[in-house]
Amino acid sequence: MKNPSCVVVGAGPGGIVATKELLEHGISDVVCLERGDRIGGIFAGSYDNLTLTSSCAFSMFSDHWIGDGNEHHFWTKQEAVAYWQSYAVRFGVHDHLRFGVEVLQAHQLGNGWRLDLADGESIHCRHLVVATGNNRFESLPGWVDRLTEVEWMHSKDYRNPLSFTGRRVLVVGGGESAADITLEISRVAQQTWVSLRHGPGWILPRHRGTMASDIATHRGLYGLPRDFGSTLSGLILEHENSENNPVNTAASTLNRRISGAHGIWSTFGTKNFSLPEAIAHHGCQVIGDITDVAQGGRRLCHGDAEWLDSIDTVLFCTGYKGHTPFLPQPLQDADPRQLFKHMLDPCHGSSLAWIGAARPGFGSQFPIMEMQARYFALLASCKLQLPEPDLMRITIQADAERHFSQFGHNAQRIRNLVDYHHCMDSMAHLIGCEAPLWRSFFLEPKLWLHMVYGPTQATQFRLRGPGSKPAEARKILRKIPVSRFNHVVKAGLKGRLRYLFRGRPVASAHND
Repeated sequence: MKNPSCVVVGAGPGGIVATKELLEHGISDVVCLERGDRIGGIFAGSYDNLTLTSSCAFSMFSDHWIGDGNEHHFWTKQEAVAYWQSYAVRFGVHDHLRFGVEVLQAHQLGNGWRLDLADGESIHCRHLVVATGNNRFESLPGWVDRLTEVEWMHSKDYRNPLSFTGRRVLVVGGGESAADITLEISRVAQQTWVSLRHGPGWILPRHRGTMASDIATHRGLYGLPRDFGSTLSGLILEHENSENNPVNTAASTLNRRISGAHGIWSTFGTKNFSLPEAIAHHGCQVIGDITDVAQGGRRLCHGDAEWLDSIDTVLFCTGYKGHTPFLPQPLQDADPRQLFKHMLDPCHGSSLAWIGAARPGFGSQFPIMEMQARYFALLASCKLQLPEPDLMRITIQADAERHFSQFGHNAQRIRNLVDYHHCMDSMAHLIGCEAPLWRSFFLEPKLWLHMVYGPTQATQFRLRGPGSKPAEARKILRKIPVSRFNHVVKAGLKGRLRYLFRGRPVASAHND
């Protein structure tokens, strides 16, 4: 293997889009190393029935259409991997992939890196991209060591519910995957409980009627100041209660647990109704944090000072640690909140980048990966220059303070949690590809409608600036769904009127 100018480690979505962007900016000697045997990385090996919680129209990369008729569809694991494979083929990424290659150690040499591989080979590069994902090293609570008389596993090793049939199961954690897994298990288990320390995030369904719900993650609503979040939460809860069915009622009950000052915008989204369905239709019960363990885990005490008896299995859906073992020791556990735009260490500049170390509260992670990849490719090709390290540190601190103010304890606990719209717009500003909203409002109002009341995915950032593809972007944007005049749009309009009457007109849907 020759020594390339750039090495990308990981052939999941972050690695694929990073390689593609580097190629488009003229860096032809890039290689993407994947220790597995296929595109998709860790994602491709996840549980059998995984279905994304962001729609195809939101999850797509900006310049590769999902196919007509898929606008409100949610990819299965297999469909997402097939999309990334077709993307890699179209943009020539496949020619730069090397499968079955594991990086053991990265050594910094001057302004570059030496990578020692498992087969004994070493390669050198100027730029190193870490795109290995965040789902490799599981995070577990301290009391796991006391589970000596029951079976337990982490969701990393879960594939399907068959082994849980007829058992008394405790699921720990309430994120999106946890909710889907809990529903699967509750259908076959004798009894299922879910232990939540803080809450499951704000729950909303994948679909509302025939439309994908995340169509409502648009500028018309998310252009409002975040202090409108508590009012917005009340309006959404009012709507959920009016639906008058047990699943919506269960979702509303769980959402009332959100205690942050900004309501729905204080937390992350759990964009499926799996947990409410498990509660409403399959007898699943929600309990508090586990505070004590007895009989080797057969008895568990939870936050309400009550005991669960005769537990058979504990499944931890408690997330993962951000850990990169092949990097030098100080960088192995890099805190995303100490990285410039969750991707660059001021001490290493553009010689080292993380792609995928930002998790949106609402929205999709894949468009953020693409914006990070676009920015990095411009830096690596010397078409843009990084700010001075001290200015990068000031920006890092300001971004962290914004997220701590908005998300509170969730930002402290989930170190990669970001506000999607602020993140995307700030990346667009760095790249110089901000969405031309004012211009479109006056000259192309139909296009403006799709950008402001359709999902804020990545295509609108292809209309101008470096890497622009205006003709293709317009074609795609006109196919992007526009939200109906529903309760979410009405809530956004109420917010705009409220701020207008207070003398604070909101103009963030018109950012140019």
